[in-house]
Amino acid sequence: MPRTTRTLLLLALTAATAATATACVGGAQDDGGGESLALGDEATLTVVSQFGDTPALQPVLESISAAWEREHPEVSVDIQYLSYDDLQKTLPTTLASGSAPDVFDYDASESTLGVLATNGLVHPLTDYAQQYGWLDALPESVVERATFDDTFYAVPRSSEAIGLFYDEALFEQHGAPAPVDYASFLAAAGTLRDAGVVPIAFGNKDQWPSSHLVAAAVHASVPVDEIVAVESLGGDGVYSAPAVQDAFEAARGWVAGGFVTPDFNGVSFDDSVKAFMNGQAGMLIEGTGVTPDLIATLGPESGVRFVPFPMIDPALEQQAAGGAGGSWAISASSPVADIAADWIDFVHFSDEAERAWLEAGVLPTTGYDGAGADVPALLRQNLEVVQAANEGGGIGRWTAFSSSPLVTDAWNGGGQSYLAGDLDVAAFTGSLDDALAEARSATP
Repeated sequence: MPRTTRTLLLLALTAATAATATACVGGAQDDGGGESLALGDEATLTVVSQFGDTPALQPVLESISAAWEREHPEVSVDIQYLSYDDLQKTLPTTLASGSAPDVFDYDASESTLGVLATNGLVHPLTDYAQQYGWLDALPESVVERATFDDTFYAVPRSSEAIGLFYDEALFEQHGAPAPVDYASFLAAAGTLRDAGVVPIAFGNKDQWPSSHLVAAAVHASVPVDEIVAVESLGGDGVYSAPAVQDAFEAARGWVAGGFVTPDFNGVSFDDSVKAFMNGQAGMLIEGTGVTPDLIATLGPESGVRFVPFPMIDPALEQQAAGGAGGSWAISASSPVADIAADWIDFVHFSDEAERAWLEAGVLPTTGYDGAGADVPALLRQNLEVVQAANEGGGIGRWTAFSSSPLVTDAWNGGGQSYLAGDLDVAAFTGSLDDALAEARSATP
């Protein structure tokens, strides 16, 4: 799920990169005068991970890295953990100065990794991807996320997708049909509403949750390639396109139909999730990122189910809103790029690594089907939702949180009013288009 604190720092990241790129980008592709080391040479590999935000994943990475080191005893791997916010504040400057870690973990989007890559601060991975077969292992939509100016720059390390959580016991209690298609989703919502149960837990006090609610409708109605054209600075799509507006109106129709938490603009995201976990709502339209909390609170054998959000347009293959959480990239100034690429290949693509990551709750970006992994049913359902999207129309974007903080600000400025019925769809999408046009005009 997008973190609102990230978007607040994106402009600072861009400014920091621009300020340092003039002095450093010309020499960024060399190693600062040192000799490049090959796989098999004695070396120290430095890695910075954003698992400062998720300490539970640190021992997983360390265990996998240690397994790689046992095969490469000539290399010492030094891993540092930072929060994403701290990484975002410091990485552009260290990359531009040539003092960055060899490998870093960063979000793959135009306004984050794309800024660094197009300023020459990230080592292109196209040759390594061909050498190791990464492009065959990763779905096209995943590769596209980390490709800028036709060059592949990073390996996205985890999948995130918005789907539909529902309380099976509550559904059975009130005779609501399982939401296997859009008609049954609407029927279930109506049944729960008429029984006095909140159909969909939803809290929008934090502003960004509205983008997830609307994103579910957009990705159920509009082909992913058209969505990407809207959610990209290099695209030519607009939010005021009729198909996109119709999807926005579908989401607002759920609100008008009494399908979501009353007074949702005064309810926090955390409280809405708690309401769902406490059996006070039948469904939750959210991303896979909430699954660890659901499992930790309700236990691995709970009656909560997770399914793809059903397609509103039945002609579309299954697809989902979402993205990739973090990505492994190599500094352009690293003297150990060959070693770094081999390390990335092992910690992300090896059978041992894929199993370990899934058992830790990290959804793969490859076609790994979970074979041999011991995971709770809800987590396996998460994997199935991601696979269904990757095998169908793909995983698209985070609506209004993918291209520019200007668009995100416009969303936060109007999303609450739009869903509450105080702003019509033409005015809301027009404000998003104005922000998008401004962001595109500022893009080189």
